[in-house]
Amino acid sequence: MTQILVSVHGNSLDVVPRLVAIDTVTGTARDAPFWLPPGFQRYMGLRISGRRIHILAVTFDDRTSLVTVDRATDEVDLSPLPGVLDGHSVIAVDSELYAVSSGTDELVRFSLSDGRAQPGRQTAWRASDAGRDTHHINSVLRQSNGNMLVSAFGETPTRSKADARDGYIFDVTDNRPVVTGIHHPHSVTERRGLLYYCESGRGRFCSEKGSIINLDGYVRGVCWLSDDLVCIGTSAGRAADRKGHYEADDCAVWIVDVNTGAVVTRIPVKEFGPEIYDIVLL
Repeated sequence: MTQILVSVHGNSLDVVPRLVAIDTVTGTARDAPFWLPPGFQRYMGLRISGRRIHILAVTFDDRTSLVTVDRATDEVDLSPLPGVLDGHSVIAVDSELYAVSSGTDELVRFSLSDGRAQPGRQTAWRASDAGRDTHHINSVLRQSNGNMLVSAFGETPTRSKADARDGYIFDVTDNRPVVTGIHHPHSVTERRGLLYYCESGRGRFCSEKGSIINLDGYVRGVCWLSDDLVCIGTSAGRAADRKGHYEADDCAVWIVDVNTGAVVTRIPVKEFGPEIYDIVLL
């Protein structure tokens, strides 16, 4: 049995955020078997670090906390992340936690101790000095060579994310763009030395060499089962200018063969909510 964990939420107060455990062999989905603290509107980035699951949890006014679940004991710990607004993605590197603060255009660093984020916020990198969301940074990746990458929508002429067309993947360590001209990039990953990412605005999953597959829905959330098989999330598209409304009700995880671009299976999860943000292998 191979299990994945999926963060599912909705863009309105009446949708309760969920963490969904999926058996990729049988295609069965259920709520994650551990308690999570109430009061959050979105569960966003997920990361497995040893026996711990790190979850970015966001309130309706964009305040962000780190929820840490000990997989051995099911003990749950909550750490506020002061200064992180609209947190999207998270990684744990040794004794440090990096969180994407989309609401402030920053990648933020905290010290970690026993899975808990410690006081003392440091800015590891910023896309702008605006102090607000102008580039919409979202995912973060630590490559096999140690370099840190982020994905972002880029600046827009109207301040509306819907009008962002020149997104990018940026190497924070070497201070250089890696891939540009992406329409709504998300979920940058690495496999066998090659970068992969979602081009959500065009419904595509791509490598840095080109498009691999187009899928129905807003493509976001990636998890590798092997060098050949990848899990990709699709969300219902939000209706423009109608918060909490969707153009479709589809929400699913697709298992795709990256060598052929063929769909192996599709697992519907719309009963849990309309949007997927992240996927990790349990």
